[in-house]
Amino acid sequence: MPSILDRFFHAGSIAIVGASSDPEKLGGRPLRQCLELGFAGRVYPVNPTASEIQGLPSHASIADLPEGIDCALIALPAKGVEAAVDACAKKGFPLAIVLSSGFAEASEAGREAQARILARAKESGMRLVGPNSMGGIGFENRISATFTAVNMHEGKGWPPLGSISIASQSGFVGSHLMAMFRDRGLGVAKWLATGNQADIDLADCVENFANDDITRTIVVYLEGAGRPDALRRAFDLAREKGKPVVALKAGRTETGARAVASHTASLIGGDEAFAAMCRRHGVLEAAGVDDLVDIAAALDTGRAPRGSGVGVVTVSGGFGILIADAAARNGFDLPEMDAERQRAMRGVYPLATTRNPVDVGSFAPFNAATELVLAEPYGAVVLAIGHFGLMADRMAGFHKSLSGFREARPGTFIALVASLNEHWRRAFQQIGLFVCDDPARAVKAMAAVRWVAEQRAARADDDPPAAPRMDRATIESGGDERGARNILRAIGAPVVDDELARSADEAAAAANKAGRAVAMKIVSPDIAHKSDIGGVALGVDGGDAARAAFDSIMNNARKAAPGARVEGVMVSPMVAGGVETIVGVKRDPVFGPVVVFGLGGVFVEALGDTVCEIAPFGRRTALEMIKSIRGYPLLAGARGKPAMDIEALADVLARVSAFAHAHGEEIESLEINPLLALPKGAMALDALVVATPR
Repeated sequence: MPSILDRFFHAGSIAIVGASSDPEKLGGRPLRQCLELGFAGRVYPVNPTASEIQGLPSHASIADLPEGIDCALIALPAKGVEAAVDACAKKGFPLAIVLSSGFAEASEAGREAQARILARAKESGMRLVGPNSMGGIGFENRISATFTAVNMHEGKGWPPLGSISIASQSGFVGSHLMAMFRDRGLGVAKWLATGNQADIDLADCVENFANDDITRTIVVYLEGAGRPDALRRAFDLAREKGKPVVALKAGRTETGARAVASHTASLIGGDEAFAAMCRRHGVLEAAGVDDLVDIAAALDTGRAPRGSGVGVVTVSGGFGILIADAAARNGFDLPEMDAERQRAMRGVYPLATTRNPVDVGSFAPFNAATELVLAEPYGAVVLAIGHFGLMADRMAGFHKSLSGFREARPGTFIALVASLNEHWRRAFQQIGLFVCDDPARAVKAMAAVRWVAEQRAARADDDPPAAPRMDRATIESGGDERGARNILRAIGAPVVDDELARSADEAAAAANKAGRAVAMKIVSPDIAHKSDIGGVALGVDGGDAARAAFDSIMNNARKAAPGARVEGVMVSPMVAGGVETIVGVKRDPVFGPVVVFGLGGVFVEALGDTVCEIAPFGRRTALEMIKSIRGYPLLAGARGKPAMDIEALADVLARVSAFAHAHGEEIESLEINPLLALPKGAMALDALVVATPR
């Protein structure tokens, strides 16, 4: 199904409302750029004060325009936008791009005006980009609807036509990325700044790029996600189409989130939730602008490392060490080169270090070393020449050699670590080499590309288990531990037995009935962290000890929380052995329920060893979560200890995720801490469910 954005990117005609004869003005730059780029379609300037603008006949009003124009660009002060949108709607335009600012990002009055222009557009079926947008460029169709100054950089100009498409909420960040791609020798296919996203948003852009024939890599800068489900579907479509997505998200800190709110009035998802969403949908999350550009450049080669083996040729032993260190950090290894090829290398250059990295010490024997390393079955090759790349008189021959190697090994991922001028950087990138001037960054980007390739592989079914529906009262009962345990039993999670004691005598009877040491805990919907107020007694053995523990717990609760509602003390058999873990759920305001897993107990915050995943998911994802934490060796059986039953843990994780998803609007948070992993099975020892406010 055609995308509405094709009415711009593949437009045959565009009207520029507020067009100016001054190419420096908001309404002058898009017109000038269409002419400079060589847009083959019709451009219709609209300005009531001029009969001709930049050599084209001008129209006094939108009503005077001919029928059938694909797109309108509105470059007017904010006070004139409502009338212009209304006129475009009456004219039957399918799409309008509003550059003007002064709307929801600026004030409450601006928010109301934005709502009015959106309502008017929807009445007619017209779609909107913006307002407060920097517009866009379609390099394939050579059309501009932007006031960016990227083409005005001294001695630079536009990036060439390429296969990277950029969607950015911020026009400036998006245009800065476009300039960085240009300076790295990378081509751009499409670029759009969505601004306030009153209508068309990043999800629409990603969907358009995923279905685009020329786009191979999608780059996204986002500050908020107004339609998270649509964005996730768009990411899934991109993965299905084999188009990797690299995303950079702003607003991760409290200060950054406040800045975003003032900039785009967008709702921000949590840092952990966004990272989990990226993993789930195969999106590469960039750490910053440089990281994003590195990854995009590596993806632009159209190749990916196969496996973990990397061959390295370097002119410097120091560079070789830096690459080896980075390889170890990023899951690569450097297998030794074949002994016969090592002898051949020493025959070419006796002083070469030949194992891997191959250190030739100078530029002269570099081609011979590269040929020998490429003959090895390495999944990727790193060639490091550093500042030798600025010896421009030697690059023509080097480029010819590497072009021949590329033809002989078309599928091998080759990274060139070199400082190069703009001409040679573009030339090497265009023959399918990933060019980067830093060894560690080069290897990190290689690892990112390998991850994308793994994500493209067919994923096994990971259907979540069925989840029971519960009424609101049942969920609210989870505010005390007994109610939370009943909820866990209902979803099929194993829970330790318990009895509620309302007196010291009842506590003694329950302890005697257990026949072994018991754990005793205060039961109150108003006391979440029981151990902090002396509301827990462990290893209580026998009726007399239970009486004393009951009195102590009740006294502690009265002192620490005098207004708390207390139902009594819960008595449960102690469960020996095992490893304490935590399973939690928090409700992210954008992406919904997020499930957290890690090592548990009272020190969970201090350990910080947790992993998150968006709910719901099945056992496969749950197992991946369990194996990804740093403390996994404790579960797998470290230092001769028995291995824990991680299948049972995974079952609990999956069941909790399904329940959290089914009640996403009713559960604020859920916590099982600890969930005891045992050699056989698992057991929830403590739990809490917090309902969303009514």
